[in-house]
Amino acid sequence: MEASITLKSIAKKYRNKVILADLSFGVERGTTFVIVGENGAGKSTLLKILAGRLTRDAGKAYIHGKEITSRPFETRSITGYMSQKSDLDDEMTVLENLILAGQLHGMSGKDAREQARHWSEVLSFSQHLNDCPPVLSFGHQRRVCFARALIHDPEVILLDEPTTGLDLQSRAKIWHTLDQLQGKKTILFTTQNFSEAERYSVRIAILHDGNFKMIGKLDDLIETTKGLTHYIITFVKIPSSEILTELEQYPKVVRPVISGNNLEFYSRERRQFFNVLRIALKQEVDNIDTSLCRLQDLYKGLTGGGLD
Repeated sequence: MEASITLKSIAKKYRNKVILADLSFGVERGTTFVIVGENGAGKSTLLKILAGRLTRDAGKAYIHGKEITSRPFETRSITGYMSQKSDLDDEMTVLENLILAGQLHGMSGKDAREQARHWSEVLSFSQHLNDCPPVLSFGHQRRVCFARALIHDPEVILLDEPTTGLDLQSRAKIWHTLDQLQGKKTILFTTQNFSEAERYSVRIAILHDGNFKMIGKLDDLIETTKGLTHYIITFVKIPSSEILTELEQYPKVVRPVISGNNLEFYSRERRQFFNVLRIALKQEVDNIDTSLCRLQDLYKGLTGGGLD
C-alpha cells in the first residue's frame, strides 16, 4: 500500500536536549496510526514538524510523496492539524476562526462558511458560532479545534492528544467522527490513553525519550510478550513490604510491586502465580485478578525497565 506519511531520520534538539532522535517510519494511505507516550516523549514535537509548525534539525519528512520543506504549500493544503492545546483566536468568534482557517487552506469564504456550519452541526456546537472562544467550555473549545482541522477536507489528519481532558460526550463526538473517516483519510494521532490507542489504530508506535521502542499492529505487539500475564492480588489491608523480599527467591516473578493494597507482578509461568499466592496468603487477601498483557503493560515494560 502507498505511503501517505514518511519520515526518514528525523531529529530535533532543544537547548542541547534531544527531543527526537533519528526517527524513521511510514503511515500507509487511508490507515490510522497512533503514537503513545508520556509527556515529554516527543509526540507533540513530531506532529508540529509534520504540520509545518516547527523545523527539524535533520532528516526528511514527506506527505503523499511531497517533501514538507521544499513543497510546504502543497503539503499543508492536504493536511489538517489539531494541537494539544486550544489555540483559537480569542478576539474572533468561533465562526470567524473557522472561516479564516478554511481560507488559509485555499477555500473561498463561502465554502469555508458552509463547512463551518456543517461541522458545527456534526460536533454539536452550532449554538456557539457567534461566541468568542473564552466563553466556551473546554470541551466545546476542543470540538472547535477539531472542526478547524477538518474544515478544508484534508487527506491527512494530525491530532495531538485530541481527547485528553474531555468529558465523555465530547470524546464520543470526536471518536464517532473519526470512525466515519477511517479508511477515507490518513489519520495520525497521539495519546496517553491506551484503550483509545487499541480501539482506533491500525498500527501503534511506542515513543519514549525521543525514540521509537516498538512499532506494529496491536496483535503483533502483544505477541512479543509471549503469553506474559499480569497478576494483581488485592489485600484487605496494605501488605507488608516483606512480601517483596520473599519474592526475590523467584526470579521468574517479574517486576513485583506494591501499590496501595495491591501486589502486582508479571509472569509467563502459571506456577509462579501459585508461588506468590502461598506467600500472599500469610496476609488477608481480598481479591485476585489476572489478564494477558495488553498495550499498557507492554508500554510499562518497554519504558520502565523491561518485562523480560
